[in-house]
Amino acid sequence: MAGEAPRPASEVEIESVGVNPLDLRRVDVAVDLTPYLGAVRVEMVIVGPDRAELCTTTLVHNRDPMLDRILHLRQDAQPGEHTLHVGVFVDEDLIARTARRFQFPQAKAQ
Repeated sequence: MAGEAPRPASEVEIESVGVNPLDLRRVDVAVDLTPYLGAVRVEMVIVGPDRAELCTTTLVHNRDPMLDRILHLRQDAQPGEHTLHVGVFVDEDLIARTARRFQFPQAKAQ
């Protein structure tokens, strides 16, 4: 939150997540974390309607509470509900996690 004193990394929370499919292979993802001191690891995974992992990215030693990344899928998105999973870690400890469901408007049934 604006004006809030930074917290220890072990108290990080995910404030918001935005997901915007750009085409069948790229997804714009924005993640806002509470301001914090130190570094965290942020992992983002997109799974398809069949629960297959389509994309994974890991930001190590991240110090930025406002993330905006383009994630690239390994294959064209299929019709149906996809899920973005976001996890925040300090060392090996999971501190915060969330998931957002979304669809690719461009994906057509075959």
